[in-house]
Amino acid sequence: MKQFSDQTVSGTSLNNSQKYADKVYLTSRYDQQGRRTEQLHPYTWGQADRIIRDLCAAMLALGFKELDRAAVFSPNQPRWIFASHAAICCRGAMVPIYPTSKVEDVWWILHDSGSRFCFCGKDQLPKVLEVKDKVKTLEKIILFEPMDKPSDPRVMSFEEFIELGKQNRQLESEVEKLVDKTVPEDVVALIYTSGTTGRPKGVMLTHSNVVSQRSVIGEFGFTPDDIFMAHLPMCHSYGFSADLLGAGYVPAVLAVLDSLSSDEIKWGLQNIRPTVMNSVPRLWEKLYIQINATLRERPPFLQKLFSWGIKVGKEIYILNNEKKSVPFTLTLQAKLTQPLFSLVRKKAGLDRLRLCSTGGGPINPDLIVFFGAMGIKLFQGFGLTETSPIINANTPQNNKLGTCGKPLPGVIEKIAEDGEILVKGPQVMKGYWNNVQANKEVFTQDGFFLTGDIGFIDEEGFLTITDRKKELFKTSGGKYVAPQPIEYEFNTDPFMEQVTLIGDAKKFCSALIVPEFNALCNFAKEKGISYKDNCELVKHPEVVALMQSRVDLVNQRLARYEQIKKFAILDRSFSEEGGELTPSQKKKRRVIEKKYKNLIDQMYPPEE
Repeated sequence: MKQFSDQTVSGTSLNNSQKYADKVYLTSRYDQQGRRTEQLHPYTWGQADRIIRDLCAAMLALGFKELDRAAVFSPNQPRWIFASHAAICCRGAMVPIYPTSKVEDVWWILHDSGSRFCFCGKDQLPKVLEVKDKVKTLEKIILFEPMDKPSDPRVMSFEEFIELGKQNRQLESEVEKLVDKTVPEDVVALIYTSGTTGRPKGVMLTHSNVVSQRSVIGEFGFTPDDIFMAHLPMCHSYGFSADLLGAGYVPAVLAVLDSLSSDEIKWGLQNIRPTVMNSVPRLWEKLYIQINATLRERPPFLQKLFSWGIKVGKEIYILNNEKKSVPFTLTLQAKLTQPLFSLVRKKAGLDRLRLCSTGGGPINPDLIVFFGAMGIKLFQGFGLTETSPIINANTPQNNKLGTCGKPLPGVIEKIAEDGEILVKGPQVMKGYWNNVQANKEVFTQDGFFLTGDIGFIDEEGFLTITDRKKELFKTSGGKYVAPQPIEYEFNTDPFMEQVTLIGDAKKFCSALIVPEFNALCNFAKEKGISYKDNCELVKHPEVVALMQSRVDLVNQRLARYEQIKKFAILDRSFSEEGGELTPSQKKKRRVIEKKYKNLIDQMYPPEE
């Protein structure tokens, strides 16, 4: 059995394919023909290896050279994974494109990266066809789903491409030579930042960058029996590194979902019942709200039992987290609530969930304690696309609530005079592709990467993030306000989906509120409020009074200059399609403020 370097993604993949040929590698709703179904379809390491090798042979037959790039443009699915690995095994780089990307961004990424091939989904194909003639390097477009005869000669079906590979299997030896020739400093992925302004920048991540992330795997004790529910877009560094490469390294089973939609997550939890889940704060907020909404429909005695159980569980969680002994009486009380907790977890599809992580934004520590009280261990970390992504992570051995944990091995971390977090380490990107100026702006003269986040490191070495440097604003009264900590005070409110703080150069802080419409509709039903649509609902006096009461609760905990004096309730949620959210569900503040300028202006009349 030939051994390849385990310091590269491609070498690790080929080693696992030989060692675990009959073990399930991944499972997905997409069948062997690329069709989306209502059941799960498994792929073993051996089956995946065969597909990847045939894809590699086809790429080489069509002239793909080492260090070339191939784009992958679709929602998560097995063929996305196979195509990405094929580019990497040919000693090239894969270029993921978010499935919801706008035509202008698709053109820019294909053009700037110089991609020779573009593997894409049927919904993404029209965007590629619209820009293909403006991308000089683009030679072939390979469609994942079954297709009719294409109108463009550059378009091939996935089956045709695989068949071409089968006809050129003599090139397999060349593939293995390229894997052997791959070095840790080679670029494995060119991930374009979704940014809120300007054109996306291509982040060059090397094999060495992403392999360095493995150091956190041992801390969590993942095993080949674990099932990762991969629902984050794998075109995002968190999903790519933590799920695809993390589960692949263990190797655990990678259960792939194709979106972050509530329906897809619910389906996945019920049908996959994962043991490991890496996600963003919004998912944990939604699960918290969902659990509590379900309980409100249960008899009062069950609600009281659950609340009591959570109180007991929180005490135990905090004592365990602080490595203190748990009194026998608390342990006994906890046993009384376990049957109810087990029922709640099973109903939500969380009954096997044992280890989870959260990143991509701030999370309310109360959520971590809540899930911990139910027996679900949730750990917060910190990172960026440019850092592969994890820089800091709380772990089972070292966990401090409210912080992002300690830095990973090999990371040097310091705080600049203005509070910005600076890092240097093995996971920091090689640089931005074709962008010398951007590289000058994000690296100090002594090689530290400027994260753009503000924070501090405590005496034990744990990092706490206070805000994004670019998101801090100053009121007209000269007071600096950090919006994120104030906004996440609302993240567990059952009636609020999202809150966006406004106040830059204004006399006071105001807010745009996106309600949790399911909860709001139930509230309206209980109050006998009639309405024809969301627009009419959010203007109803009782709804406005409800939101005011929620704002008042948070205002009590804020400094006077931070308090929300006025707010506007929106009649629709933020979304990628609407332009308010990035694909990783971060808010585009400038877009939001521009889109809702009229509403904001109404909260600041001239006389005030």
